[in-house]
Amino acid sequence: MHIHPGYYNDLLAYLLAFMPMPLVFKPLLFMHLTKPVSYEVDTIVLRPGEIADMAYWSIEGYIRTFREYKPEEDREKLEQKTIDISLPGKVWLPAKSFMNRTPVDYYLEVEKGSTFVGIGHSSFIAMGQAIPEVRMLANMVIAAAEADWHIKMDICRVFNKDGYLAFRQYFGGQVEQFISQKHIASFMGTTPENLSRIRREGGFGDKNFRG
Repeated sequence: MHIHPGYYNDLLAYLLAFMPMPLVFKPLLFMHLTKPVSYEVDTIVLRPGEIADMAYWSIEGYIRTFREYKPEEDREKLEQKTIDISLPGKVWLPAKSFMNRTPVDYYLEVEKGSTFVGIGHSSFIAMGQAIPEVRMLANMVIAAAEADWHIKMDICRVFNKDGYLAFRQYFGGQVEQFISQKHIASFMGTTPENLSRIRREGGFGDKNFRG
């Protein structure tokens, strides 16, 4: 897969929008980025009890986090409750685990068809030692992600065609091509059947959803 270098400049522009950085930041950042990784299947990259070692930047696609549970009606069955979905054009990281080196209590899954680059924790530490402002920048990125979380929750509280339109606009229309209907429904606190009904009422249909 050919990755246009403009994606790296998009990441740089995203970060510099938070605060100006020394000129050495650009080459240092690009030096520490991983090579692009494309995921041909849904891939769990972090499990409960593990410590996050990577922050992600999406070239294409999405990350989903979820917890497993046993529904009351069938205690022998494991279901997934989606607890977050990444946003395009923004850095994604399990902040508390990555920054404080504490284990997570959920799964982090990169969705099929996605391509990401990453910054490892050791690279983050090295960049912070070279440029002290890096930690301040990271705190700003995390604060913005927390603000995004509240917007996501507000969107999920409005479960009608207008609420789903807001969901698609905020997460990007491509979200339906990467996140299955049942997982979006789980994130919004409803069933796939109810989500289909809302989509029909809004004129969206189900043809764009991944199988």
